[in-house]
Amino acid sequence: MVTIDRHRIIAFDVDGTVINGFWLSQVIARFGLLKAFVFGVLGILYEARIMEIASFMRYSYRLLRGAPKDWLIRMTDQVYLHRGVKETFNVLRDQGHIIVLMSSGIPDFAVGRLAKNLGAHFASGIRVELEDNRLTGHIAALDCQGQSKVDALQNIIDLHNLYDYETIGVANDRNNVPLFEFVNLPVGFRPDQVARRHVRAVVKTPDLRGLLPYLSSPTVRIHVPRRLGQEILRQLLHASAVIIPLLWLWDLSWHFPIYMLIGSLTLLFTISEVLRSFGIQIPIISKAVMAAGREDEIDRYVLSPIYFAAGVALPLLIFGTLLNLPFIATASVIVFLIGDAFSTIGGIFFGRHHYPFNPKKTLEGTLIGFSIAFFILLLIVSPLSALLVTIIAAIIELLPIPLDDNLAVPLITATILMCLQIVGIYYFI
Repeated sequence: MVTIDRHRIIAFDVDGTVINGFWLSQVIARFGLLKAFVFGVLGILYEARIMEIASFMRYSYRLLRGAPKDWLIRMTDQVYLHRGVKETFNVLRDQGHIIVLMSSGIPDFAVGRLAKNLGAHFASGIRVELEDNRLTGHIAALDCQGQSKVDALQNIIDLHNLYDYETIGVANDRNNVPLFEFVNLPVGFRPDQVARRHVRAVVKTPDLRGLLPYLSSPTVRIHVPRRLGQEILRQLLHASAVIIPLLWLWDLSWHFPIYMLIGSLTLLFTISEVLRSFGIQIPIISKAVMAAGREDEIDRYVLSPIYFAAGVALPLLIFGTLLNLPFIATASVIVFLIGDAFSTIGGIFFGRHHYPFNPKKTLEGTLIGFSIAFFILLLIVSPLSALLVTIIAAIIELLPIPLDDNLAVPLITATILMCLQIVGIYYFI
């Protein structure tokens, strides 16, 4: 039994916290298959930071042009919720807490309908333009920074004189940082990496009832340990792809089939992620994502395999096929595959000394991972070349480069080696 020392206002972000997935994706999925696919592509572009949230929202609502308001309300009754939502809200109401549903991406009338269905006290959403009770495809007011949730919550407090209530914010993504900074207790529900840095408690279970124990200890900071088996599986899968550059270098006839295989798998995975956002799973691929995906990935689009595929294919294609530097291309991919994977595994088991400029990496992990990469490179290049590429890749892997490691390490490594060869400082082989 949770001991209640005072009543609280608990503000829940809706998408990803109350709703399992996104309101837009589940509604658009019922509005047409083509529009559902387009929305999935938009979602991937947004998660990859290629598209800004403002553009993502505007294009998404254009897909709903002509949708009747009454139909959208009925669809809101059918959205998939996270496990334990209704039970959690019942407990919170019985304990005298005030429940607020907030969204910067769902129409106010839809959030209001969801609040009514779940027994929440207040609701706040965005204003969309309507004509003859149908969406025009335009958003009347769009908040891309999440400040509207803070303003709405402050308005509720002022209007109902709730200054004595402690405030709690429960959300899962980076768009809720202003809310986290405003409330007394920010709680991350399966949060992404950005959100995790701004919360004082983390609920890692997909069941919202995992929130309840934290209400009795508002100052506790929860440490979420790494899932050891999951991370090792992920890295072993990463390292096993070393067979690809070895086959590519061994026989020219393998080049086209390898490019086709990587391209086909990437397309299949992209389609799988789009379908997964609508609750449709492709058995083998979806299970692999759940098994190898990190906690902060599996509740949204998982893009790391796409970056990974590009990190393998692009150096081989650009530096190997187009620029005719096969050993540079192969070595840069091998050191990326082996060095990154085994440095992570080595860091898990033996890591003690973290780099001050990159605390996620350890000295022990770097030495273990790139030493293994060095010995594998000896199979195809000279010892001095193996040492050179290993040192370059290790330095790049440690630097806080904004580009994903899966792309940065092989591409930058190959570029540096090519430049050294062009200027005549070192002929790589």
